[in-house]
Amino acid sequence: MDRGNNLKILTVSFLLIFSFAFVELIGGFLTNSLALLSDAGHMFTDSVSLLIALIAQFLVQKAGGRRMTYGLYRLEVLAALANGVFLLGLIGYIAYEAVQRFMSPEKVLGPQMLLIATAGLVINLVVGYILFRSSGENINIKAAFLHVVTDTLGSVSAILAGLAVTFWNFHLADPMLSVAISLLILPGAYSVIKSSVSVLLELAPPAIDLDRVEGEIRSVEGVVDVHDLHIWSITPGNVLLTAHVVVSDVSACNDVLRSIKNIADSYGINHTTIQIEKEGFLCPPSCPILRESEHPKHHHR
Repeated sequence: MDRGNNLKILTVSFLLIFSFAFVELIGGFLTNSLALLSDAGHMFTDSVSLLIALIAQFLVQKAGGRRMTYGLYRLEVLAALANGVFLLGLIGYIAYEAVQRFMSPEKVLGPQMLLIATAGLVINLVVGYILFRSSGENINIKAAFLHVVTDTLGSVSAILAGLAVTFWNFHLADPMLSVAISLLILPGAYSVIKSSVSVLLELAPPAIDLDRVEGEIRSVEGVVDVHDLHIWSITPGNVLLTAHVVVSDVSACNDVLRSIKNIADSYGINHTTIQIEKEGFLCPPSCPILRESEHPKHHHR
């Protein structure tokens, strides 16, 4: 995962979106187009989300110090969560504007609106392509990509509305398309928020079956028991595993560790921490579970 490249991607995307937002804002006033003004608002919101992602990515890359043992990777997840919430707000705004336009449609300058909306579509397609290439490996860029998808659909909506107004004088096309856009964007916003919350709650990634992983570790030759098994993510794609593994012969621990590492690799787990314990290992007297159970022998099983 090349975070330096991600920083460049976000910087270029932010500059393109932020610059053209002003163009659409001016064009919206000149053509009296609520669709263009709405799309300009979308682009400004997108530029804010990209700026948040850009700052988070910069801080993650520059993070250092002994206290930051995992860096600041979680900032990516926090920024993605903020972007997902922004996206839901944007959907609400689109729906509200759709209702207003449905009740009181206004005349616009169709040809000029088409020209500006088409230019906006080109900008969004360029930025969307740039972000899409990295959206699969970085949840923060994925959230930014979904914002740009929102604005791309907004530009398409403005173009279609301009065509309908220019050639058929059909002013209700704009609110109708806005409602359709809201319904298309909602699943993406939900996906970003769900993924972010899952990482922050340190849930096991949905693609990994914890019981199956534990079963495969137990099947390794020399392994007697497995306990305190945890699998979670620092960021999506950066998965960790920790476990206590009881073995019958500690002299074979390297072979056991190698086998467990191979199992973890097969599930896309890129960091493992395994505590090897000899059969019969007892907890120290300071163990809080031992005190609660008042049992002289306790193995955390």
